[in-house]
Amino acid sequence: MIKFFRHIRKSLLMENKTGKYFKYAIGEIVLVVIGILIALSINNWNENRKLQIEELLLLADIKSNLETTLISLKKDVNETKNDIVLYGKIETYIEKDLAYSIELNSAFGNLTFWSSPFITSTAYNTLQGKGLDIIKNEDLKNNIVNLYEVVFARLMDDYNASEWNLNQTVVTPFFSKHIMRLHEEDLFQAKPNNFESLKNNDEFKNILGMLFRQRKRGLYFFDNAITGIESLIVEIENELQTRQ
Repeated sequence: MIKFFRHIRKSLLMENKTGKYFKYAIGEIVLVVIGILIALSINNWNENRKLQIEELLLLADIKSNLETTLISLKKDVNETKNDIVLYGKIETYIEKDLAYSIELNSAFGNLTFWSSPFITSTAYNTLQGKGLDIIKNEDLKNNIVNLYEVVFARLMDDYNASEWNLNQTVVTPFFSKHIMRLHEEDLFQAKPNNFESLKNNDEFKNILGMLFRQRKRGLYFFDNAITGIESLIVEIENELQTRQ
């Protein structure tokens, strides 16, 4: 093609057709410019297509992570509700001044444990690394950021951190002095050294009340996170269906 154009230019010059030569040269430049613009347009289209594919794959991965987290948090909710029931048994025995029963072993065994939430966030970390602007839907992008940076942050930094602090500074020190873990039977079984004395121990009653409050706070944070996850999963599904 280049040799063809050169041949035409050479012919025009040899025939001394200067005017036609310049017109032809300008036309050739225009064709070259158009070719470059078309090439750039195709390249931009390809790049945009690659970014869109990458965006949709990231959204699919985030959705998968959220589904995993949702299963985990729903399990945490059930375990937290069970803790509240177990602590309620201890409270009932104290209030009614009942003799100790083996059914309380599980309740006392769970005093130092709680359902610590785990957030699967590998896809969100990847998104942060690539840049949040890869998500073209502004509302969807903002909702993703809000869930991970606000809702999940509160769950971990507020609720879970306070559980750790209560456990390490109050519950475990008291537990180690007044309650014996029945590790040979089950790691989650324990029994007070003197239940009758514990019934009248105001410190223990205060601790039990604090644990009730913490677990109920936990349910609030878990439910808030679960609602946010379920809503965001639907948003991502809609976005994927619309864009694919």
